[in-house]
Amino acid sequence: MVKRRAWLVLLVALSAPLQAHADEDTKPAPPPSNPAALQQATQKARFKALVAKAERERRAGRLAEAATAYADAFELEQDPLVAGRLGVLLVELGNPTEAADLLLDGIERATDAPAAERERFLKAYDTARARVGRVEVTVSEAHAEISLDGVVKQTDGITGFTMFLPPGEHELRAKLKGFEDGVVHFTASKGGTLRVELTLLPLPSFKPIEPPERLLRRRRVREPAVNVDEPPNDEPAREPIVGGVIGEEQKKRGTRGSVSGGPVVVFGVASWQPAVGAVIAGSLSPNEYVSLGLEARAAWLTSGVEGAQINAMTAGGLVSACGHWRWFFGCVLGHLGVISGEFSSASYIPQTITGTFPGFGGRLGAKVNLTDSFLVQAAVDGLGLTRGLRVVADSRVIAEQPPAMFSAQIAGGWEF
Repeated sequence: MVKRRAWLVLLVALSAPLQAHADEDTKPAPPPSNPAALQQATQKARFKALVAKAERERRAGRLAEAATAYADAFELEQDPLVAGRLGVLLVELGNPTEAADLLLDGIERATDAPAAERERFLKAYDTARARVGRVEVTVSEAHAEISLDGVVKQTDGITGFTMFLPPGEHELRAKLKGFEDGVVHFTASKGGTLRVELTLLPLPSFKPIEPPERLLRRRRVREPAVNVDEPPNDEPAREPIVGGVIGEEQKKRGTRGSVSGGPVVVFGVASWQPAVGAVIAGSLSPNEYVSLGLEARAAWLTSGVEGAQINAMTAGGLVSACGHWRWFFGCVLGHLGVISGEFSSASYIPQTITGTFPGFGGRLGAKVNLTDSFLVQAAVDGLGLTRGLRVVADSRVIAEQPPAMFSAQIAGGWEF
C-alpha cells in the first residue's frame, strides 16, 4: 500500500511539468504585427470562397444564387473574369442592361481567360447589346454630379463614360456649383448608339447695354440731397403777433414756409411693381396762390424685377412750382435722380450699378390746415424721363421699362 502511494506521488510530480508544457502549446498565437496584411488576406480568402460558391450554384442550376455570389465577390475585388461570368448569368436571368457593362469589362480585361469562356462572353454581350442602347456621355466640366432620370450615377469627376440603358425616354443632368445645370433629354433605342454632351455654363452676370440704351451706369449710388433722418437745422420764422394773436391779413399776404414728410409709393423703378419709401419736402409761398418747393425722396422695390433676384431703388430730388386754389393745388415738376440695381449672389455675380435719370412732369393734390401751424396733404404725380430702362443679364432682357414714373404720397408738415 505504501509503495502504491509513493508511485502515485511520483507520477503526479512528473506529470506537472508535462501539463504546464502542454498548456503553453495550447495558448493562442499572438496577433500578427501587420493588421493590413491580415485584412487583405481575409478579403482574398472570402473572395475565393464566394467565387467557389458561385461556381457550385451555377453547376447546380441555381442561377439567381450563383449571380448573387458572383456579385458579392465582384464588390470585394473588381475581377474582370468574375464580371464576365456575372454578365452571362444576368443575360440568362433577363437583365441585359446591367449585363452589357459587365460583359464589356470582361471582354476588354479578361484577356487570359480560356477561349471558350471568352466566346461565351462575346455571345452574351451580343445578346444583351441587341436589347439595350449604348450612350456615350461627355461632360464639359470635371467633378460634376451626374444623374440619370433623377438618380445620381456619377460623382467621381469623370468627364467621359459609357452607359447602357433600356430603350425609351431618358434625362441626363449634370450639376456643379457656380454653373447652370446641363440637361439633355434623349431616346435610347435597342441596339443603337448615341453620343450625348452635357454642357455646363457659368451663371450669368449682369452686363449693362452700351449707350444710348444702357440701363444703369457703373458708379456709386449718390446720397439723397436731404437726409430724411436729420431734422432741419433752420429755426422757422415766426409771424408778427398783433394783439396777442397771429394777424390774419399778415398770414394771407406775407411769405410763408413749410416743411413736411411722409411715405411715398413709386411705380416705374425698373418695374411696374410698387417701390415704397419716404419723402421730405420744403416749400416757400410768397402768397396764398403760389408756392415753390424742393423735396428729396427714396424708394425701394418690394419684390424682384420681373420675379428675378434683382433689387432696384430710386433716390433723387424734385423741384416744384405750384398754383393753389382753396384746398387744391397743381404743380409743374422737375426731377433729377438715380435708379440703382443690385443683383443677388444666388443667381448672378453680385454687383450694384446705378444710372442718372432727369425728367419733367406734373402733380395734383390737396392740402388741409388742421391748425395755424400743422397741415396734411396728399398728392399724385407723373414724370416723363429722358430715357427708358432695360434690364439685361448675360445678353437676355429681363425687363424693359418705358421712360415714365408715377408716385403717390401723403405727408404731414409744419407751416410757419
